[in-house]
Amino acid sequence: MEKQAVLLMSYGTPNRTEEIWDYYTHIRHGKEPSQALYDELVGRYEEIGGVSPLAHITEAQRAAIEEKLNESGTGEYQVFNGLRHIHPFIEETLTEILNQGFTSIHGLVLAPHRSTFIDQYHERVEDKLQTHPEVTYHPHYHFWQATGFLTFWSDQIQAALHPTRKQKFLFTAHSLPERLLANGDPYVDEIKEAAQAIVNQVEGTVDFANAWQSVGRTADKWIGPNVEDVTEALVTQENYEEIIYLPFGFVADNLETLYDNDIECKEQVEALGGHYKRLAMPNVHPDFIAGVVSELLSSNE
Repeated sequence: MEKQAVLLMSYGTPNRTEEIWDYYTHIRHGKEPSQALYDELVGRYEEIGGVSPLAHITEAQRAAIEEKLNESGTGEYQVFNGLRHIHPFIEETLTEILNQGFTSIHGLVLAPHRSTFIDQYHERVEDKLQTHPEVTYHPHYHFWQATGFLTFWSDQIQAALHPTRKQKFLFTAHSLPERLLANGDPYVDEIKEAAQAIVNQVEGTVDFANAWQSVGRTADKWIGPNVEDVTEALVTQENYEEIIYLPFGFVADNLETLYDNDIECKEQVEALGGHYKRLAMPNVHPDFIAGVVSELLSSNE
């Protein structure tokens, strides 16, 4: 059986402070940020230790997925990282894969739920492969339904349930502009289905809700309700004692979880008199890695 390539795609993050300006400019489609916007972003990174740990975690995930795939007995695999907004860019990694002679490529975005935004990653790959008819591309659009992913979160909920404390488990994911939903984007439905599927695996009653975080700085209207409004209502109007956040739209510790959740949400909850808790991120947890691998192997069945 021929060796297969796996292209893991993700948003990307700066590896060091010196990369933040170019990274931010790339996100803004080549338009440089104002000094004030740049300083604000740098300040957020400084609050979490200088830069995000995401780059190192993404590489560790790549290595763990490759190891698990090659232990599966289904063939030989080499796993590559390709990033949207920083080196190695998706196209750069794809060129490397093609130069090594691979003719079977699996593509998966390190985001559990499908959206138009996720489809854009695959479109970039498919555009480049139009001149390579000898290559078969296997796009994987989501993996939230994988047992390993569901179990990773449900086990943590089970452990966090308190018999007497009034708790709300808040499933959060990155908001997107509402315009993306106009053409039947599955994102919101998949987020809600995934949260329900996770809760269904827990023994006992789980009081939970969905909210959207990390709204972008654009003129667009973004999906709501946002996490700040939901948090305030839960503590001040519904008298919840503890808000437990599950940023299950992400798969690793990053700026959104370490700053938006652990600093901003924590400060808000505690200022309102509640108790803040965030469940651990998947990173390289064996259940999570097994879930991703099961999705990658599904097209071989």
